[in-house]
Amino acid sequence: MEQRGSLMCRSDGTLTYHVWILDSTEDWVHLCGEPLTDNDKNPFSNEDAWPNSSCIESNDYVTCYHAHTGNQLFLFVTEAPDPTSVRACIHSGRTLTELESEHFVLQVRYMLLEQTIKRHWQENDAWLEGLHSLTSMLELNELLHNIMENALIAIPAVDSGFLMLYDAETQKLVPKASIGMGASIYDFKTNIGEGVGGKVFQGGIGRIYNREQAFAAISNIQANNMKSLMVSMEHTEENPNLMVMAVPVRMNKAKLGVMIVHQNNKKQKLTTDDLRRLQGFADQAAIAITNARLFSDLRETNDYLVKRNHIHDVFTRLSFKDSDLIMVAKTVEQMTNLPVSLFDLTKNEWYPHYTPLSRKLMDTDFLKKWEECVEALTVTTNETSIHLYPIVNDGVPIGYFVVELHRSLLPLDTVVLEQGSALVALKMVNTYSMTDMYYKQCYEFFNELLQYREPNQLASKSRDFGLSPDIPLFVTVLQLSGKAQVHKKRETHQRMLIAALHKELGSLDYLLFGFHDKVTIIMNASTESLQEVLIEKLNKVVTLWTNKDVPILRGGIGRPYTGLEHVARSSEEANKSLAYLLSRGTPGVISYQSIGINRLFLNQQTEDIEQFIQEVFAPLQSPKAKSSDLELTLKSYIAANRSISDTAERLHIHQNTLYHRIRKIEDALAVDLNDSNVWLKLLLAYHLSETY
Repeated sequence: MEQRGSLMCRSDGTLTYHVWILDSTEDWVHLCGEPLTDNDKNPFSNEDAWPNSSCIESNDYVTCYHAHTGNQLFLFVTEAPDPTSVRACIHSGRTLTELESEHFVLQVRYMLLEQTIKRHWQENDAWLEGLHSLTSMLELNELLHNIMENALIAIPAVDSGFLMLYDAETQKLVPKASIGMGASIYDFKTNIGEGVGGKVFQGGIGRIYNREQAFAAISNIQANNMKSLMVSMEHTEENPNLMVMAVPVRMNKAKLGVMIVHQNNKKQKLTTDDLRRLQGFADQAAIAITNARLFSDLRETNDYLVKRNHIHDVFTRLSFKDSDLIMVAKTVEQMTNLPVSLFDLTKNEWYPHYTPLSRKLMDTDFLKKWEECVEALTVTTNETSIHLYPIVNDGVPIGYFVVELHRSLLPLDTVVLEQGSALVALKMVNTYSMTDMYYKQCYEFFNELLQYREPNQLASKSRDFGLSPDIPLFVTVLQLSGKAQVHKKRETHQRMLIAALHKELGSLDYLLFGFHDKVTIIMNASTESLQEVLIEKLNKVVTLWTNKDVPILRGGIGRPYTGLEHVARSSEEANKSLAYLLSRGTPGVISYQSIGINRLFLNQQTEDIEQFIQEVFAPLQSPKAKSSDLELTLKSYIAANRSISDTAERLHIHQNTLYHRIRKIEDALAVDLNDSNVWLKLLLAYHLSETY
């Protein structure tokens, strides 16, 4: 100990003295007096020269005088703070009187007590300094370094040490502060159970190791860790006096790390009191670590809230400025520092329109798989990691922020996407509201056309709606059906359909609006060829729509007429054409002209048509007729337009067999197939059976 190695001054100007104490290692330590040479030490190292300790009584001493050296030797025991054997020598040149001897022993006792008190004050100061550091420092590494420094002051028997904390991510103990160790100690990162620190951390109980025990404990250290440790201790493995003391750093039951100290130079044996003191400083470290983590969490939470408020303010300002969707998408990209595009599901459109990310995904079916998804998700396409953040309106996705992930998303990135999606949803819904108002005006105008009461006013209005009243007009009615749709989903699908129609029809003259589950289009077509082009464009949209996982789309197209007064007629034809497809359960679009003869039956009940078909073919459905396949033969004969050779080939029978069956058919039906009226009836029944 430094205290016990300090020089004690002479008691007066002439006499000098020396004091030794018996330390915990059972060695006599020269505590006070002028430094002794080897020759000086020899007389005092002879045990026979000293008084016999068995003669000492409580609070007393024994003494003897050596005339040839002029030294008087004393042996006694001091009780404070612990029983300690003391040897003292004074160069008196004569035998001291009893009073002088008692006075000298009293002076030595006082000096030892003074040193003990001084040491306790130093320990107390170190402890208080540690407590003060807990409340005055927030920088954790500096605080841990101070705690280690104070621990070494409070435990003079140790020379160096370091503190390791457990890193949950790497599952290793990592050095965070050191005193008296080389820089390589910070490369000393051990597993639980590895080395002294790993074992104490694992067991949760502090321990003192002598040299042999310490080297046994570190025998399982990995080679790279062993090298780092030995270099930091400057080859202490050669030191025969090495002792190690380690205690766990814990807060309640939570293990945080381990504190390790070394005794490199022989001073005195480490005791349980030293272990208790070290545990006290380890507990200080635990408090410091917990406080620092709480402060870090608080600061992180505060920073998060400040940044979150900033994000909210940014998007609030964008809302006040009435910024467009491109600006919103660019703002999200700037704030996340990641490539971001906005995809509008209802319009099938990207914002910004042309970016590396949107071009990469534009011609793929990537987003079609996730059109119904209302939860954020991360997927990989073409070896690119993509994060989809849905923009939802009443539980229905209407768009997505598409983020190309060059790194993992941070919590604040999600806040940016959340705020951005809310603003986009608001803007899109506002746009829908304005669009719905426009559609309502279109619907009212269309009803006025159907009633056709004020021709001049209607002609003027038609021009306002982009139509030319003097050019032929035709009506198309499209309907989404086939699935029980939620109202909002139906609206979304209708907007998607309208966007596709606008994109395909481009700058042509037309008026389009949606109402309930139908989309109505009034188009100008100056020539039949132009109408064919328009119908082809409608067919293209319907074909693309059919390939999607969306409600079934059917449409009817009326004939073109010149004059607004005929819009009602074209509309009626369009609805009849739509009804024709609905009755057959066929998707697609059909024009009124294409229905052909079936126009005669559009207003006929399906039950009546089925009854007519049954009445015509019933005689051919008897068991005897079925055995000869008479119904199949007749239908094949009609389909082949009465060609004997074609019919025989279709049925894979000989022509004579076919003639024989035809006679049987005439007998069963009691008719002559050469009768034109009979043939027309059979032909109509066959056509209706194939159609309905």
